[in-house]
Amino acid sequence: MKGFCAFVFLILVGMPCSAQAGMELNGTVATENYLGLREGGFYNFRNANWFGLKVRGNPSEHVAAMAEFELRNTNFTRVQTIDELWDRSQTDPVSWRVRDAYVDIYGFLLDGDLFVLDIRAGKQHVAWGTGDGFNPSNPFDPFDLENPLAFDQRMGNVSLKATLYVGDEWFNIEGVVAPRFLPSMLPVDLFLGDDPLSNPLMPRFDLAAMLPEGMEGFQILVLPPGYDVLRTVTPAAEVGNVQAGARLRFSLLDLDCSLSYAHARQSMPVPTKVQATAGVPGCPEGQANCLAVQMDDVELIYPRVDVIGLNLRGDLAGIGVWAEVALMLPEQVNTEILTEVPLLGETRMELAAISDEPFTKWVLGAEYTFPGGFYANLQWVHGLFVEMTGHRLHDYLFLVLRQSLLSDRLNFELSLGGELDTTLGRSAFAGLGQIMLTYKPFDGSQVSLGYVLARGEAETSLEMFEALDQVFFRVRADF
Repeated sequence: MKGFCAFVFLILVGMPCSAQAGMELNGTVATENYLGLREGGFYNFRNANWFGLKVRGNPSEHVAAMAEFELRNTNFTRVQTIDELWDRSQTDPVSWRVRDAYVDIYGFLLDGDLFVLDIRAGKQHVAWGTGDGFNPSNPFDPFDLENPLAFDQRMGNVSLKATLYVGDEWFNIEGVVAPRFLPSMLPVDLFLGDDPLSNPLMPRFDLAAMLPEGMEGFQILVLPPGYDVLRTVTPAAEVGNVQAGARLRFSLLDLDCSLSYAHARQSMPVPTKVQATAGVPGCPEGQANCLAVQMDDVELIYPRVDVIGLNLRGDLAGIGVWAEVALMLPEQVNTEILTEVPLLGETRMELAAISDEPFTKWVLGAEYTFPGGFYANLQWVHGLFVEMTGHRLHDYLFLVLRQSLLSDRLNFELSLGGELDTTLGRSAFAGLGQIMLTYKPFDGSQVSLGYVLARGEAETSLEMFEALDQVFFRVRADF
């Protein structure tokens, strides 16, 4: 860490004046604290502090370079044993991350009146899609859920992007190649909870099918597996696992349009093989015909998926509108369950974790600023990122209301989210709400105070936020 900081310092201080003239430097220092108002483990307290730096340079007219990184610490101590109290990396851990680091070359090989070719190489956000934070047509940018409430945040990945502009902005063709797969960053404690079997990452087990013949009258009690038996297999960085896609962008009837195709992988892991042991302790005392089953090993993989996307965005009578539709062509994944039953040996069953039947996700949205500066943003989302098969898609409605006062010094924002699940033959609802007040006492600074609350019925996606009842405080300075 010290070497990296010294390296950045030498670059900024030792750079020649001619190079500094073509360089932009921006940064952020911020701290945020979330305090739970109910006992709930994951939500009791969360703190994050970070220093972000963005550097952009232009060595020449046709070349630009950009790097953005953060120094960050979250929830401080990792001390578990007394002998770690001497180690600052455990008592006050700090990590640094590269958000983006890429080079742009404009007019690469082609720089004429009819064709212009630009390339961008390095770690970058591909940023496909037109939805505000919800982009089912973009499988390239993995999710960054370090803060689980910011479930529209993405991470950049190493890729090469080439854009061919044709004519006087008639249309452009964009190609993307990502040589490695980068898994999403997930709040595992939140997604898996106390029972990893009843969460969005696992299929619903047909417990009766786990019984061998002659034991149909027994009740199966599956004990929740510990995190140590859940193994995620990340695709190797080899040519057979390269992700790639292409996008055509054009204007039609004053609408910005795009058609895209991507060959990639699902952003969330699914179980492909489970090994279990039946007859272990766990059944209630005195309960007859009960068979407890313990998961010994669960292997999860990231399945392949092809995505065909259609995006529209424009202005209709002063109202900003957008639509993003993604036809998902998933790879079928079966979960093999091997159960060792005392005296009867091993039984085998197979469940369809993901069907290969095509399905569609979409986002429809509109935004409008009323006279007086009151802003409203409404989005209908059909299928969240945790839903990877057609028969399990839920519908979500997200509304953001914002009003600025005192020459934009004071900002009030209300965010509401609702979920409707009809996939199990009944209507189940969930909701998420946040209210935030932001004050900018001086230029380049802001202080935010807010409250967030969630409630969800069983087996909805937002059920994972059931224990959420928090206040938060954030201070930020930009320079």
